[in-house]
Amino acid sequence: MKVRVMLLPVLLLSAAAQAAQTPTPVDYRYGMPLDIAKVLDLREPAGDQQCKVVQATMTYLDSHGQEHALRYLKLAEECSDQG
Repeated sequence: MKVRVMLLPVLLLSAAAQAAQTPTPVDYRYGMPLDIAKVLDLREPAGDQQCKVVQATMTYLDSHGQEHALRYLKLAEECSDQG
């Protein structure tokens, strides 16, 4: 009986951790239909400090509340910081 009581919180934490994982990013294609209701995170590689095209990842919620990740190309932040 004690094993069941101790196992239940572990299973609940495991399920919560799986739900909190970021989805696998999908590569953006021109003309791809997007349903972006809220942007959760924008990331790009750090540390290069050069103005060039980089691969960034956006994590967002769609209009149904499902989380998605999208990988796309953009100019690095260093390009806008040079002005």
